[in-house]
Amino acid sequence: MIQKFFDLQGASLRVSAISPVLVDCYGRIFAGRSRPLPTAPLAYGLTIISGEPLSMPEGTDPLYEGPILDEGEACFWQGPEGRTLVFPGVISLTLSDKAREATITVAPGAEERIVMTCGQLALQAALIAAKQFLVHAAGLTLPDGRVALIFGKSGAGKTTSTLALAAGGLGLCSDDAMACNVSGDRPTAWGMPRSLKVHRRTAEMLPWVQPLLSGDWSVEDERPVTLSALRTTVSVESIAAREIAAVFVLERSGVTASRCAPTSKAEVLALAAADNLRSTRAGVPQVERELFQRLGELVRAVPTYRLSAGSNPTDLAPVMLAALNIQKIIA
Repeated sequence: MIQKFFDLQGASLRVSAISPVLVDCYGRIFAGRSRPLPTAPLAYGLTIISGEPLSMPEGTDPLYEGPILDEGEACFWQGPEGRTLVFPGVISLTLSDKAREATITVAPGAEERIVMTCGQLALQAALIAAKQFLVHAAGLTLPDGRVALIFGKSGAGKTTSTLALAAGGLGLCSDDAMACNVSGDRPTAWGMPRSLKVHRRTAEMLPWVQPLLSGDWSVEDERPVTLSALRTTVSVESIAAREIAAVFVLERSGVTASRCAPTSKAEVLALAAADNLRSTRAGVPQVERELFQRLGELVRAVPTYRLSAGSNPTDLAPVMLAALNIQKIIA
């Protein structure tokens, strides 16, 4: 059995598999940054198996049954040993109720699915065990070293705004996934590094991105840009927990100029919860209720703002910094 350890910033995740390829597939979530031995106390263990995914037993009343965006039909149920999510014939995940352990079983040829919903749920379980939580948000470092979190509904332009802010001098932690910790004196967050998917409209709005794109346009009209390509133009941050300076909700302004102003914490919490919490036929699971509580603690602890992106996003960085009373990028 091959074992590698991944740093959760104060805790470790152990990933085990017979084949190193399976471990390395999961390691893409962390941009391949694995270690042969843990560097912090072990919080969680994940075992990945190549084989026939589990099937829902007959007579089981599923907590959820239906499509999951970009991945197809799935079923989710509570078993005697834990909760199980299955994409029939493709991949399954079991989260143990009795130990800090999870198991992914993936069909041969479907290894790319390891980093998708099943892998993300395993990561969320590991982070919760480490007194942290994963949120769907962008993160950018400010000139003073703190980090700004940006939540946004689908279609709000989070990737476009993230790239514009990075081009304006802020450091890129992630455009999509941030791990947060509210258990200390001050809330902190660190980013999950990954390649970005850039829409054709984003490339048109930010011409400097175009030479960095790789591959062909997808059916969604997107092309990837790797972190290594981005590093030639903007600052891509190392993985490290940083104090959260503020939380922003992103929207399109409908005008040319961007704006940033304080907004209510209730509004921010409502948007963050809608984008990050899952419910089932049996209601909201305990783990999701705990996540809502932690989101509430985060929002209460820091200033909250509405960031309205104009049609020319190049002014986003100075607008954000002005709202935070940071007048210029510090060299």
